[in-house]
Amino acid sequence: MEEHDGDDDSRVYRRRRRSLLKRLRQAVVSVLSRLSIFNSCRFWEDAPQDTFRRRTIMEARVLVLGASDTGKSTFMKQMRYVFGDTYPIHDRRRHLPHIRRNLLESLHKMVRAMDSFGIAQASQEAREAAQRFSDMASLEQFLEEDATVDSLLVQQTQVLWADPGVKEVYMRGNEYHLLTNAGHFLSNAQEILGDNYLPTMDDIFRMRYPTRGAMTITYDLGEMQMTLHDMGGQRSERKDWINQLNNPTAILFLASLSEYDQTVEEETEGLEKNRVQESLDIFTELLRYPPFVNVPVIVLLNKSDIFREKILYHSLKDYLPEYDGPEKNERAGREFIASLYEKLASSHSCHFFSRFTEATNTDNFITIFSYIKNHVSRIMIGQAGLY
Repeated sequence: MEEHDGDDDSRVYRRRRRSLLKRLRQAVVSVLSRLSIFNSCRFWEDAPQDTFRRRTIMEARVLVLGASDTGKSTFMKQMRYVFGDTYPIHDRRRHLPHIRRNLLESLHKMVRAMDSFGIAQASQEAREAAQRFSDMASLEQFLEEDATVDSLLVQQTQVLWADPGVKEVYMRGNEYHLLTNAGHFLSNAQEILGDNYLPTMDDIFRMRYPTRGAMTITYDLGEMQMTLHDMGGQRSERKDWINQLNNPTAILFLASLSEYDQTVEEETEGLEKNRVQESLDIFTELLRYPPFVNVPVIVLLNKSDIFREKILYHSLKDYLPEYDGPEKNERAGREFIASLYEKLASSHSCHFFSRFTEATNTDNFITIFSYIKNHVSRIMIGQAGLY
């Protein structure tokens, strides 16, 4: 009899517990359904008792902004490579003309810079090669996807890259807007100009071509669906930023550390403007734009690998006189540039978060994006009043 009474008590206890848990689930759902985060979440509902087994996906909308040539397109390519279709063979081939153009245009610019600086080639062979690269129009025939590059052009490319005068103007590339990754393409010229060349992911990440208009891509990141809106960084494109997306979850602002010794390519001649200052001015305009006043900003200070090399031979003080830190010091230099953005964000009471990045490095990208994803998650939870 006592055992029977014990069983009854146990059943009553289990019924009460199930009833309590059911009421608790209903109460939680009722409270959460009134929070704003539910406006950006999607639910699959099977039955009331399955509430805590439903899959909740936060939908984040992120604007990717910044001046031209700061790495926005590279960031988007990394997103596709890591979370998308990883670039099938046919798509890699599609990038071949752009990569070859980056290579040939870099040599073309360097040959013209030698003329401007009064620097002569060291050998007759190099002078003959320079003649061929002095006219970019004659090289256009090699930029088709199925174009065959003659062996002489490959040889002349290598001759020029080995020339001391070319190496000298390469080190002065900041004076005439030389492509950031020109050295990478020139060092791999034999492969890139070969008949059987298939672009590597490193080549694709490093190639440069301007973004025109807006590009929007959505990625399923498990518990979060993130839509990225990549906006063109050229001056002619920036006016369209305000017409795109109001009330984004966050703004991802890319800035280049390595451009401290360069001027804006789009600037009128005689009115040269430092690229870091241009980026800071864009950042200020962004913070002042009314729809973005309360939007959290994540700043990626990109190209830290190039900055690490450049700081050894181009003094930061020569281009940003307000810097009073030690010479040839990567850490002090990049922290100084980061502080310029931090001060602006602080003066506008902006929710601010920054990281140093190498967008062409996939391992570094994965680490940095983990920070971004976690930060965006906290932003959304905070907006809902749960953090």
